[in-house]
Amino acid sequence: MSTAELTVLGSGTCAATLRRSMAAYHLQIGAKQALLDIGAGAIRRLLEAGKDYRAIDTIFISHRHIDHIADLVPYLWAVRYTPHWQRDKPLEIYGPPGTERWYHKLAAAHGEWLLQLPFPLHIHEGENTTWDWFGHTVKTLPMYHLVPVNGYRFSFGSTVFAYTGDTGYHKNVLQLAENADWLLAECSFPSGKTPIDTHLTPDTLGQIARESGVKRLILTHMYPECDDVDLVAQCKAGFSGEVERAEDLQRFLLG
Repeated sequence: MSTAELTVLGSGTCAATLRRSMAAYHLQIGAKQALLDIGAGAIRRLLEAGKDYRAIDTIFISHRHIDHIADLVPYLWAVRYTPHWQRDKPLEIYGPPGTERWYHKLAAAHGEWLLQLPFPLHIHEGENTTWDWFGHTVKTLPMYHLVPVNGYRFSFGSTVFAYTGDTGYHKNVLQLAENADWLLAECSFPSGKTPIDTHLTPDTLGQIARESGVKRLILTHMYPECDDVDLVAQCKAGFSGEVERAEDLQRFLLG
């Protein structure tokens, strides 16, 4: 079985803090490396984690809110123009429906160079879709949010790792997380504090993890008001499995 590791690059949100960069995660399964979202600060955190931005094979975009995609153009600029180096392997980008059209709008705003990269760029979009990613299965389901969001479910060997992106409670979240060994889940606000139903809180996450049979739960995408609250205790009030609060640059050995 391939060794798999998750590195948290950004456990925060649009509310900028020194403690937490915006949403971004580095996933490595065997020799293959992916970013799950690429919010502002992702490139800097990637370097701080000792990772090589030039080695990334794939970027999985959950949705197109700016705190999840702000570093995409800077990343492509770095890959395109790093001196004394030329990328030749393809870069794969996965996202919800409309990703390719949105990418062309980025080119209209930032320059045609985005459409003239010196390496292949392949965009894959879909929902309720299953893809083969270098021999591993990746299933995506639409989440419940203000814009189209893909949750991603990775199966490698006997291990299942799922990432919610941004979402409220929904049957698709339960399906995404079903019997997962690891669930990386947004936890935007403390219990009883969420102003909208398109984000999750520890009590709701405890319910999701319990109902779906999750083994280990990682809380992420936290607004600043979460930092002074014991989110883990709030979550474990309804869930007996393992729970961790993510911190930037934290690493998890997934399998």
